[in-house]
Amino acid sequence: MRRTLSLGLLLAALGLSARADEPKTLLKPTNLTVNSAADEDEPHTASDGLTLYFARKNARGKWELMASTRTGTAQAWRAAEPIDVNFALDNDARSVFVTPEGRPPQFLFFSTFHNKNYTLFGAIRPLPGRAFSTPTVLGIDDAKGDELHPWLTPDGRQLYFSRETADGWRVCVSSRADNSGVRGFGEASVLDLPPDFHHATLTPDGQTMFLQGPLPNGRWGLFRSVKAGRAWAAPEPLDTLNHPDGPTGDRSPNLSRDGRLLYFASDRPGGKGGLDLWVIAVKDLPPPAKK
Repeated sequence: MRRTLSLGLLLAALGLSARADEPKTLLKPTNLTVNSAADEDEPHTASDGLTLYFARKNARGKWELMASTRTGTAQAWRAAEPIDVNFALDNDARSVFVTPEGRPPQFLFFSTFHNKNYTLFGAIRPLPGRAFSTPTVLGIDDAKGDELHPWLTPDGRQLYFSRETADGWRVCVSSRADNSGVRGFGEASVLDLPPDFHHATLTPDGQTMFLQGPLPNGRWGLFRSVKAGRAWAAPEPLDTLNHPDGPTGDRSPNLSRDGRLLYFASDRPGGKGGLDLWVIAVKDLPPPAKK
């Protein structure tokens, strides 16, 4: 009996070992209908899921802010149009974040190349259907590096963003007491995450963060970090989502406001050319590793 049981355990162990060595089955995200032969990057959806904001590289080689709409969350995205931000954007503009629909005033945050660096700006839409006001520099503090990828917490009091430093790209967070406008953020602090893990997007409860991080051979991949107390755990790669064949890789994660969908950019096979926008249900991702 013992001999039989030992043999069964041995076979089970060998079976598990063999499965661990097998190639991972890659998940199959959906390629969005707004994609074109040009590069699309940095997707962001409105709170109602009916507007998709992103950056597209135009014929002049500049990143331009775009928006696509749809009539229902089960419908395809329409052809995108440039965003009217009431601002002469002669340089790159990218990295949109908008506060919830139907709660005027609505705030729009983005980054544009300004005074030799990417700088975070904010604009206000006083009422639905109106144009956004002329954008103003957020002025979080006197930073010399580029600042991109704003992500505002649901209470409007903490702004996560990416900042380029001497050590690489870092996730920063800035807080404010008054959330009635686009400014008022104090000096930013750097999260204790490894360099070049950045472009943070958070679940509604603020306990899980998806990031863009470095992979071998200069490529990018998507990662997840879970909060334990006040600290963020080391980012784990989404191995079954990151595709091995994209020259750039997978980057620019952005969660839908309810945390159910993960949008991102990738030049993986199956797209329409260059960087494309993709989406996958968060429930289809493997769960975080147990600590």
